[in-house]
Amino acid sequence: MQYNPQQQQPMYPAPPQYPPQPVQQGYPIQQYPRQNAPAPYYPPQPQMTPEEYRQQSYKRSLRRAANGIGALMLIFFALELIISLVAEVILIAAGMEEELFDMSALFLLENGVVSSIVFFVSGLIYVLITKKRFSSLFPFDRIGGGYLAKLCVIGLSFSLMSNYVVDLVNNTFSLFGIENSGGSIDAGSNPNILIYFLTVAILPAFAEEFAFRGIVMGTLRPYSEGLAILISSATFALMHGNFVQLPFTFCCGLVFAFIDIKTNSLLPSIIVHFFNNGLSVLADVLMSYEILSENMVNVMYGGIFCVTGILSFIFLKGIIKTDDGSAFRLKGGNDIIPFKSKIKTAVSSPTLISFAVVMFLYCVVALIVT
Repeated sequence: MQYNPQQQQPMYPAPPQYPPQPVQQGYPIQQYPRQNAPAPYYPPQPQMTPEEYRQQSYKRSLRRAANGIGALMLIFFALELIISLVAEVILIAAGMEEELFDMSALFLLENGVVSSIVFFVSGLIYVLITKKRFSSLFPFDRIGGGYLAKLCVIGLSFSLMSNYVVDLVNNTFSLFGIENSGGSIDAGSNPNILIYFLTVAILPAFAEEFAFRGIVMGTLRPYSEGLAILISSATFALMHGNFVQLPFTFCCGLVFAFIDIKTNSLLPSIIVHFFNNGLSVLADVLMSYEILSENMVNVMYGGIFCVTGILSFIFLKGIIKTDDGSAFRLKGGNDIIPFKSKIKTAVSSPTLISFAVVMFLYCVVALIVT
């Protein structure tokens, strides 16, 4: 068979011939742009300078960190409240109402252990999720024994002084017939000394320092040490959940945070926290077992405060005398925005505001119930 090129079929069919599109009235079709046509006009958009862009990015980063802290505080409070309520319901269902409300060992363990577990577990999860370095949140630089002892005496002196502030606030409330003990733990009658000491002195010294001077202060410290001290002290005070302890815990938080930052270690605040709570436990035990009267315990407290106060004055005088200007100076972090702007940016975060509102309402409820 001979090849006939005329019989060869085309490889691709010819495109169909569509009828020409009609020109719409008033909208002529222009297939090609006209030459020398004016460019379309767009109104000028405001452009940020490099400095403004850096400030905006810095504020977003700080707001994100503050929101994370506020969310963590809400989780702390919610879990502690829920677990405590569940534990109390279980004890009541088991017919242990009298032991529950008589400050029994079970009630002490329920208060201390639940809080510690909530702080440690949820705090650890937060650190892992945010991928923060443990060394930056929980520093433990080496401190000389003599210097550490001086700092602990100074911190304990300020803590004892804060106790007198609490008494002043309590007496002021009493003038109006208000007795507020919400959020605080009373020793009751003949408490189990070991369990009481464990749950009030030992566990909070580690759990609360882990949460507030570790996570909260460590997260905000790169932005400003002053900001980190203020926010960690405020959240520490609010978490205690009653108006009477607010000034005491806030003042203690300031002292604990300042000492930790100047030594770059959590060890001083853990020791001072332990001794401060331990003295409270000792006073409660001495009174509950009628070893000392309340007046004698107050005298003992006053004596310890006088001794630590005098020693603190001597130690502070020595520190100031040899100070090169850095003993009481705090680092401002990156100075992209002023310190006041950093505070405004942090405290205006939605979760921190929500936490403050929730804890304020809780304090009001505790005030009414007690």
